[in-house]
Amino acid sequence: VTTQDTAEPLPSGAIPVVGVTPSPSPSAPESLFFFVSGSELEAIHEPVNDHTAQGVLDALAVGPPLERQTDLRTLINDPLTGQPMLTVTTVSDSGQVVLARTEAFTLLPAKDQVLLVGQVVSSLDGIGLTSVVVTDPEGLPIPLALPDGRVLEGPITAEAYASLIAQPLASAPAQEESGAAKKS
Repeated sequence: VTTQDTAEPLPSGAIPVVGVTPSPSPSAPESLFFFVSGSELEAIHEPVNDHTAQGVLDALAVGPPLERQTDLRTLINDPLTGQPMLTVTTVSDSGQVVLARTEAFTLLPAKDQVLLVGQVVSSLDGIGLTSVVVTDPEGLPIPLALPDGRVLEGPITAEAYASLIAQPLASAPAQEESGAAKKS
């Protein structure tokens, strides 16, 4: 290892730059965002200025509200670079979003890939964008794993990932009454 006598500036691009999303105004309408909690997704209502596909991905990249960061996380950012692993390429008038995946997406464990796609698809569904196609860097659609282990080719919907969504605590008594709750 060589040392320098004087400091030199780092080359351009040596440190990843993560864009900061402006804080939403207090009067901004809320959207439903999904963040990872263990092996499930939890819904959070958050105000957001930008109700577009890109706005949703930007909000997911920022992560859960500060007070929930100990128990919720986002998977959209590459853990090494901080850059999003899914980016919006097109949005059709019919509500279909095409997302491009980065190479970092392929390095995620399969379980995290399922949670990441579920997080994004479910959050986009909250603003009326009803289906998603994920492509490789060359623009070719890729098959996606579903929570039950099946692989789906073609557009996916939030319904395909509904089993990942944590049920609100208020539904627990109803489950116990129906006998679907845990057995002693």
